[in-house]
Formats: sequence, C-alpha cells, structure tokens
Amino acid sequence: MIRGALLSIHLLAVIVWLGAGFYELYLGRLLRRSEGSSAEAVLVRAMHRSGFVVFGATLLAFAVGVVMAILLDWGFFTQFWLGFKQAIALAILLIVAAIFPTALRLGAAIGALPPGDGPVPPAVKQLYGRLEPWYALMRILGVVAVLLAVFRPGMTA
Repeated sequence: MIRGALLSIHLLAVIVWLGAGFYELYLGRLLRRSEGSSAEAVLVRAMHRSGFVVFGATLLAFAVGVVMAILLDWGFFTQFWLGFKQAIALAILLIVAAIFPTALRLGAAIGALPPGDGPVPPAVKQLYGRLEPWYALMRILGVVAVLLAVFRPGMTA
C-alpha cells in the first residue's frame, strides 16, 4: 500500500517535472525567435512561472525517492539501475544548487519588468542564456533516469 502511494507520488512528480521542464524549454525557443517583439515579456513571464513548478516537482521527486529508498529497504547505490538514478538525482540537485543564485537574479529581473507586453532587456536574455544549457542538461538527465527506471539494466528477472 505505502509502496504504491509513494511510487505514484514519485511518478507524478517526475511527469510534472519533465513536462513543465520541456514546456519551459519550448518557451525558451519561442523567446529566441521573438527577438525584439512584444511577445518577449509574455514568454519570459510564462517561463518564470513554469520554473516554480519545475523546481517544486524536482524537489518532491527527490524527496519521495529518498523516502522510498529508506522505507522500502531499497537502499542507496545497491543496484546498478537504482544507483545510477540516485547519482543522476544528486547531479541534478547539484546543478540546481549551482545555478540557483543566477535563477534568483533572473527572477528578480523578470519581476522588475514593466507590466504588459514588450521587448525584454538584454540583461534578462543574458541571464536566461546562461541558465538554458543547464536546464536542458537537467531534462536530459531526467529522461535518462526515467529510462533506467523503465528498463532497469543489470536487474535479473
């Protein structure tokens, strides 16, 4: 019963994390295509709002994963597929910690934008440009973790 509930919460958090994360990356592509247009402010605000969802879902997936490892006696780094997933989760958390100050500066810059539509100042685009490769890397790592969970290499039947 508890295994099913924890696994369901974990899976939903991962789905939300990756789904919102890929949506955020899509908005970033649209932002680059809308250079200098009135759509820039709308897109950057939408990206910023989705960032809160991504961050919360990332932390929830990690926390529930830790709880499952402890309560269900799966342990840490005991099986290849699970240990690799745990290493990926740690890598993602380290990336989040490393980029957090820049993300906070970006959030403050977005919050300081005048209301309504319009172009975005270069400083906002520069901050987002510094974060975008890290966002993409985290999504790729997330997909790898999902593939490891589905195919579980190294597990015997």
